[in-house]
This record gives sequence, structure tokens and C-alpha cells, in this order.
Amino acid sequence: MKKTGELFAIGLRQILRDGMLFVLLPAPFLVGLFFKVGMPLANDLLTRQYGFSLLPWYGLADALLLCLAPMFVAMVAAFLLLEERDEGLFDFYCVTPANGRPYWLARLGIPMLWGFVSTLVAGLLFRLSGLPGAAVLAGTAISVLAGILLAMGLASLAKNRVEGLALSKMAGLGLAGLVAAWFVPAPYAWLLGFMPSYWVGLIAKEGASAPAVLAGIGVGLLWLLFAKSKLARAGRLG
Repeated sequence: MKKTGELFAIGLRQILRDGMLFVLLPAPFLVGLFFKVGMPLANDLLTRQYGFSLLPWYGLADALLLCLAPMFVAMVAAFLLLEERDEGLFDFYCVTPANGRPYWLARLGIPMLWGFVSTLVAGLLFRLSGLPGAAVLAGTAISVLAGILLAMGLASLAKNRVEGLALSKMAGLGLAGLVAAWFVPAPYAWLLGFMPSYWVGLIAKEGASAPAVLAGIGVGLLWLLFAKSKLARAGRLG
């Protein structure tokens, strides 16, 4: 754990020096505040001007926050991994006692623990639809698994930070499952059940039923096993 703590401190100093990465750390709360303030204002305006209410879509906004928040933290972890690879630090750590578990706990485990806590707190503080705490917790757990998958995917597919930045712009495609859960009728929506975001959307829409929670966590874990095998084959697990 000492090695993990030292590596995490080094990474944190790198993040604090990088304006883009630093801004992403409080992003879950900034986005949550934006939704909390902006959605009611937009609802009032649309209701007065056009008689159209956003109230039925507040649950969708809650689900979107739960999906987005861990993605911001995952991008911080992924960009830090890619930066260290660019600078040759990853190869250096591979021949030190920090290799393996201590390194990945510092670069992925602790950041995504922050992702879990910040998403859960933001989801509870800024929810618009009165989403039950159990649903927020379940959605957070599934979204954090998706966040870890995003970080591992970027680390696996990108050769450097520039490529990682380009690939990160495609992360929004992972939200297609969320859209399907709300707007595509069953059984067609089930075609996107391989996406963790689908189950977050379904939980926000219909509640945290045991089948939906277990399916969402199961899908996330299966994707993580796949991403881990890709990293191992690419020789990027250390």
C-alpha cells in the first residue's frame, strides 16, 4: 500500500499541474449543479412559452448525470496513463517494485473510487426526479464499471495521449444505451443491453429491480474482463 500511496501522490501532482485534467476532477458536481439549476429554468421557460414540460424527462437527466460523472474521472485516469507511457515512465515503473497491482491501484483503483464517491454524492444532491437512493447507488455502481472500462479501453487502444484525446470524443457513443432505454420500445431496446448505460437508464426509468441491477453489473464485469485481456495481450498491464 505504501507504493500505491506514493504513486498516487505523484499522479495527483501531475493532475494538479495539468489544467484540463484538474478541471475534470470536480466535473461531476459542476454537471450536477448545471442540471439542477438549468433544467427547472428551461422547464419554466418552455412551459410558459410553448406549454411543453420537461418534468417527464427529469429521470433521464438524473441517469445522464450518473453516466457522465464517472466518465470524467475515467478520462483523467486514462490521460495520466497515456502521459506516463509517452514519457517512458510506464516502462520505468515496470522494472520497479511499483509494477503490477500497486501501479494499477494508484492509477485506476483510487481514481475510480473517487469516481464512485463523487458520482454517488452528486447523484443524491442534484437528482431532479426524486430518484430513490437505491436506484442512485445501483446506477452509480454500473456507471463506475463503465468508467473503468473507458479508462482501460483508452489505455489499450491509444498509442499516445493525442490518440487518447481523439478516441475519448467517441465516448459519447456509449450513451446510446441510455437513450434506447427511454425512447426505444421493448424488445428492440434490448438490442443495446450489452451497453452498461442501457441498464442505468432502465433503472432510472423503472426502478432498481434486482434483474436490472444484476444484469447491469454483469454486463460491466464482462466488458472489464474483455478489456483486461486486451491490455494483457498488448503488454500494457505491466
